[in-house]
Amino acid sequence: MKKDLILRIYAYAVCAILLFVGLVFVIEGTTGIVKVAAPALTMNQRDWAPIASFQSFKTDWEKTEGAPELTDEELRVRWQDKRQVALMTEKRRGGQSLIHMLIGFVWLTPLFIIHWRLAKRLSAE
Repeated sequence: MKKDLILRIYAYAVCAILLFVGLVFVIEGTTGIVKVAAPALTMNQRDWAPIASFQSFKTDWEKTEGAPELTDEELRVRWQDKRQVALMTEKRRGGQSLIHMLIGFVWLTPLFIIHWRLAKRLSAE
């Protein structure tokens, strides 16, 4: 009887922990979806500020010591390239978050089912 109680507590505790971990994966996956859909909204402010506008990029470029003097057109090409790479990087991070969520659920789901069935079986006895 006492052994069954301990096993049942163990099984329910594991299920509770797995539900919490599943919630973390859902949050990570949701963040990933937003990163893929709107990467400019989720970028770190430190990464976004220099590329948010052409003028901010140009100002930072002009402040950089030893930077070659470029025309506005040449600077605009560099700004667009840097901005595109930054947005692609954020989208990639979002895709990675989605993959992490899926991998987590592949592992989490069978563990939860096994422990839930064990807890239910022990409760019925």
